[in-house]
Amino acid sequence: MTISNFTRLTGLLLVAGFFISCSTSQVNIDELLANNKYQEAITEIDNRLAENPEQPSLYIQKATINADLAHQADPELRAKFYENTADNFELAVEYGADASQVSVIDSLRQQYWKKEHNAGLRISENEDISERYQRAAIHFQNALILREDAVSSYKNLSIAQFNVGDLDDAIQTLETALNYTDEDPVEIYENLGYLHLEKGDPEQAASYYEQANTNMQEDMNLAFGLINAYISDGNSERASDMLENLVAEYPNNANLRNVYGTQLYQITSGILQDLKQAYSSNDTMLVEQIKFEAEGMGDEAETELIEAFKRDTSNTEYLESLAVFYNNLSAQYLSLLPVAFENDRASLESKAYTLINFAIDYYEKLVVIDPNNEEYTSKLSVLKTLKNRKTASADN
Repeated sequence: MTISNFTRLTGLLLVAGFFISCSTSQVNIDELLANNKYQEAITEIDNRLAENPEQPSLYIQKATINADLAHQADPELRAKFYENTADNFELAVEYGADASQVSVIDSLRQQYWKKEHNAGLRISENEDISERYQRAAIHFQNALILREDAVSSYKNLSIAQFNVGDLDDAIQTLETALNYTDEDPVEIYENLGYLHLEKGDPEQAASYYEQANTNMQEDMNLAFGLINAYISDGNSERASDMLENLVAEYPNNANLRNVYGTQLYQITSGILQDLKQAYSSNDTMLVEQIKFEAEGMGDEAETELIEAFKRDTSNTEYLESLAVFYNNLSAQYLSLLPVAFENDRASLESKAYTLINFAIDYYEKLVVIDPNNEEYTSKLSVLKTLKNRKTASADN
């Protein structure tokens, strides 16, 4: 009995001695870090966490080690270290970090994020633009590993991606940013509208510009973006509606009037196509209605284009807009002659040649300004040939 009790007691003493031995042999993590033995420090932390995972301070320490390793690596190699940093911050919270430790985590996360974000902003402008933005993008991507809610990093990452030609990535980045915005993200919607317009998706562009939902008359960039989206989508009516309001607000803005006049011409062109169909359908009442509508819309377009040119007579673009307007509208009226009613042909032809004369006047002005422009000289030659044929026909 005595032997049995002694044996049992000895066994207990050995067990106790075993644990005492282990606890006194723990490696000093701070010493390992002081000697730059980062991997050994991580291994020691992992061993301790394997025994007892509910040690938030160890997760925080492991996170800081990974952040230090990230800072020692090239930017393109930092992602895995930052991922470990972020994961260990999350584990610290999961395993019961107190208020003080959570405050430390938030402070460190902000500190590491800011370092990467600012590094992206500081990229030298003396480098090749593609390389510059590629490097900046890496820093912003690193920053977002640490703070996935950092809207400013998404915005800057999107700009960098756009500048290296990664339109789809730039769009995806901003769409992700929308998940982390509390207020109306007007700027993000506007940028998404612009990117979709650049991508060649005007319908989606218009949708984002519309979601910005601000006073278009106070934000000209947004207004022009939405107008361009409508124009690119072939929606001249909606573009014209917006332009009409803007012209009323800014009557001396020559550019607005020039664009407005151009869109009114596009609407006029569509009306004249409807007129051609009405003639072909032999619909007398509809013909009269559409003729009146076409005249009115064409006159409005002409007025706006003239008003634009009056406000800036040195602008060749406005002069060319008038020349193109008269040339194209005259061609539209000439195209009606084969299908028009007999009693309408004379007035339609007269209208066409009146427009041709105006077109000749403006193309002659353009040729004086730019005599080597082959497009101007070619258009002028064609118009004069048409006029001469009409004159010769009338003489006969």
